[in-house]
Amino acid sequence: MIIAAILTVLGLLIGIGIVQWYGLRLSGVLVVPLFAVYALYDFVAVPAFILGTVAAYVGLTVLQRRTFLFGRQLLLASMGISMIVPLGVLGGLTLAGIPGLTFTDVTFVWSILPGVAAYNYHQLDSDRRREDVLLSAATLVGLIGLGAGLVNLSLAPHLGHHTPPVLYSDGSDIAALQQAAVGGTTFSLDASLSLILGATLVGMIVSEGVYLRWGIRLNGIIALPLLALFTLQSASVLPLYVVGLAVVYWLITQIHRRTLLYGRVLLATGLAISVAGSIPIAIVAPVTTGLHLFFTAILVGIGAYNLHRMPPKHRSTSIALSACAFVLFLGILGLLVTPAEAGLLVDIGLIELGVAATAITAAITAGAITAIRLERRRPSATERRRIRSHEHT
Repeated sequence: MIIAAILTVLGLLIGIGIVQWYGLRLSGVLVVPLFAVYALYDFVAVPAFILGTVAAYVGLTVLQRRTFLFGRQLLLASMGISMIVPLGVLGGLTLAGIPGLTFTDVTFVWSILPGVAAYNYHQLDSDRRREDVLLSAATLVGLIGLGAGLVNLSLAPHLGHHTPPVLYSDGSDIAALQQAAVGGTTFSLDASLSLILGATLVGMIVSEGVYLRWGIRLNGIIALPLLALFTLQSASVLPLYVVGLAVVYWLITQIHRRTLLYGRVLLATGLAISVAGSIPIAIVAPVTTGLHLFFTAILVGIGAYNLHRMPPKHRSTSIALSACAFVLFLGILGLLVTPAEAGLLVDIGLIELGVAATAITAAITAGAITAIRLERRRPSATERRRIRSHEHT
């Protein structure tokens, strides 16, 4: 996990510098550093990323010309295209008999990255877009080269054993190529790719639906279904997420007050803090697999920034709705996915079951009360028409 964290933090710091000095997006805050990790872990991620980015960019161009979608709606559409198209194409090639094109859970979980990259390219002028693509590619090649150099047989005893392995694990393509795998649990959600895709898309729909209905953003577009899937495989993910969210939120709030950093730079800072902070946790208390901890750290950084940028009066409402949505995702996915031995609510006693039942009931009750309150405050159709007529006049 040490190498994956180093590459991610280094990529985030490079991105901060590029945003500050050149005003470029570097494909998006997380795209380059995370794709460097994926490309090393699963070589199929490279063609899947290129295919997803091209498909999403073309799709955005068509949607912008023929629809009235804009902003966040275009971003969600781009993410959806980047998830669906590579899966369909690679699945078709696999059925056609072309070997070696297995799409792993690791690559698929973050297949939204090409959509994020395409959206960022789409927002830039042509000259700036060319610069951003070239600089992103150069940074990506540098990170992949560094990672490939750090994953080797001679360094395996020093870098592969101190934490649960990620790029040194048995499932890592670069470790297999370098004959440097040190073991470790292979990342798996024990769910079909179609189920993961469905849960992710439903998460996007629920998040956008809540925003359109009540103007409240849930804590992450796809974070809730992914967190539920991770929790079914490793129960320790949930407390790590909750505690990490509180700590990183407090830290970036203090950083913002003292430095006035905001936007992409503050998001990258929060992500760097959460990923770097996961390393001592992995060394001292390796309570879950390296990839589960790595992904949880990413979700923590994103979630903490989302909470920070919300209006203060919306935070408690968002937390209540997010907790309720998470519990519902957890319950539904728990019926469709067989939890792992280390997963939540597996082989627990009566006391633990009582505590879990109380927490679940509290989350659903708080979410339901919040939803009812928001719905009562929502203007009626007549009032909305009156408001629109006043705006036009």
